[in-house]
Amino acid sequence: MLKYVLVNSKKVPVPVPVRTLAEALAWLEHTLVPTGHTITRVALDEQLIGSSTEAALLRSLQLSAASKLEIQIESPAELTLQTLDATRNLSEVINGGLKFLAVACWQARAGAKPQELEGVCNDLQLVLELIDHATSLLDHGAGEVAALQGIAGLIKRTAAALGMAKANSDWKGCARLLLNRLEPLLKDLTNETESLQIHLMAQVGSGLARAGNQPT
Repeated sequence: MLKYVLVNSKKVPVPVPVRTLAEALAWLEHTLVPTGHTITRVALDEQLIGSSTEAALLRSLQLSAASKLEIQIESPAELTLQTLDATRNLSEVINGGLKFLAVACWQARAGAKPQELEGVCNDLQLVLELIDHATSLLDHGAGEVAALQGIAGLIKRTAAALGMAKANSDWKGCARLLLNRLEPLLKDLTNETESLQIHLMAQVGSGLARAGNQPT
């Protein structure tokens, strides 16, 4: 039977009979995962269990005292911070190459699609998915969410226009969209996500301080 589990790198004894991975996860969800928090990583004996299908296949695995079960539990605020960080980093990466790509588009011949244009279009879809995930975790009554969703809507329309220009081999049109519409939007997105991160980190810090001042 399992003797201990590593929760966020801290060793936690298991005081009840736990014989399988399914029993271990059920016990963890019931006793150690706070309301609203999520298990984001499960590893058994250094093997990362990364999909629901894989987890289903392994749930019946027998555990022993020597089994090493590692769990990462994260709060909605932590998940939001990570998502915002990924969004900001990706928008900065895209923006860093836009001028070079715009020049390549402007100089491109009708039958020769500029390199990296397809990659930018794919990256924009990922940015939109990240924003959607972040806003699903944020308080929808907050003004910050409306600002983020507004930027996402403009990026989505720009991405659609870029896709149409690309389909028509309108490379000069692509160049104009990249510089005149997309570049300012990505700068706004970088600023907004950074502002949200600072706001959330202050909230997390305030929550930790209140918890530390609670009487024992």
